[in-house]
Amino acid sequence: MGGLADCDVIILCGGFGTRLQSVVRDRPKPMADIHGRPFVSLIVEHLLRHGARRFIFSTGYRGEMIEAWFERHRAGYDAMFIRDPAPLGTGGALAQAMTAVRSDPFLVLNGDSLCEIDPERLLRFHALKRARSTIAVTRRENRHDTGAVMVGDDDRVLSMVEKPRVRATGYDNAGIYVFDHAIESLFPAKSPWSLERDLLPQLVTQGCYGYVTASPLYDIGTPERLARFRAVWQEMSAHRPIHSLHPAQGSIS
Repeated sequence: MGGLADCDVIILCGGFGTRLQSVVRDRPKPMADIHGRPFVSLIVEHLLRHGARRFIFSTGYRGEMIEAWFERHRAGYDAMFIRDPAPLGTGGALAQAMTAVRSDPFLVLNGDSLCEIDPERLLRFHALKRARSTIAVTRRENRHDTGAVMVGDDDRVLSMVEKPRVRATGYDNAGIYVFDHAIESLFPAKSPWSLERDLLPQLVTQGCYGYVTASPLYDIGTPERLARFRAVWQEMSAHRPIHSLHPAQGSIS
């Protein structure tokens, strides 16, 4: 395949954001305000800088807000919106969004976390390994609500456990994946289902590799992490060029 411009990008945006309800009540979690713009737009902008041109947004709770914002601010790329008719879980949402995917492989990202990896290098790694699936991983931090990943000397993933009580592995799941369409054969025949719990552990025996990145992993899953990211991003954005996604009036309503 070609580069990122030829690779479809699915962004999973359907979560309720239960832990954020005390500070984000009126919108889906990926639309949390980051200095006048939604968090998910930062993910899109990062990928646009690397050449991405086709996005598929998997939406659920108040998905119309995501659709409306990107319809107003979209320029120079294609966007599709696949609304979950009912809560399908991250796996069910992925399966539904895949009906719109044209490329093989394709990228999948969580809409509530940001890790600024080089997606072109990730795709080249996936191709070099002749992988069916590749998962981006970061060095383990002092946190307990991410997936724990064990990677072997040849970069092959040896185990993946979602939010274990005891963490003996050296890497955290960064929530960024490259998948071949062949993974559909592993989808469970149930609904809803979880990408993290029902699919990822099966991939260990199916040619799955871990792409280790030194880029920090940010997420906005709790009020404390949202506040911390706002502070970090304000400092980081002072050194970044303003992209066309930036809203002119600083409003995400």
